[in-house]
Amino acid sequence: MKRIFYASGSVITGDTLAEAIVRYAEVLSQRDSSDTIDIPISLDSGDVGRAQLLIGPASQLVIVPEEGTFVEVEDDLTIAELARRAALLASPHPQHQQGPDALISDYANDFSDGTDAAT
Repeated sequence: MKRIFYASGSVITGDTLAEAIVRYAEVLSQRDSSDTIDIPISLDSGDVGRAQLLIGPASQLVIVPEEGTFVEVEDDLTIAELARRAALLASPHPQHQQGPDALISDYANDFSDGTDAAT
C-alpha cells in the first residue's frame, strides 16, 4: 500500500493505483493541464471509500510506502482509465494542415463586416 500526501492531507491506496496516479500527474504537468480524478482509498475503519484529487502542474504529490493493517485497494478500471488518459495526453495529436487558399479565406473572413464591398 501507498500513502499519497497532497496539499491538504493524505490518503492510502494500492501500489499500482498510486503509480498510475503519479504517471498521469506527470503527463498533466508536461501539458500544463490539470484534472480531477476519483480513486478508491482505504479508510481508517478498514472500509474502502472514495476520494477526489485535483492533480496537475501545481500538484505536489508525495507517495510513500504504508505499513499497517489497511485494506489493499486496487481498482483495475480506475488504473486502466488513468493509463488511458495519460496515453491520450502523452501522444502527439496531428494538426490539420490548411493550404494557402484556406488561410487567405480565413484571414479575409476575420476582417469581413458581412457586406460585399463590390456592390
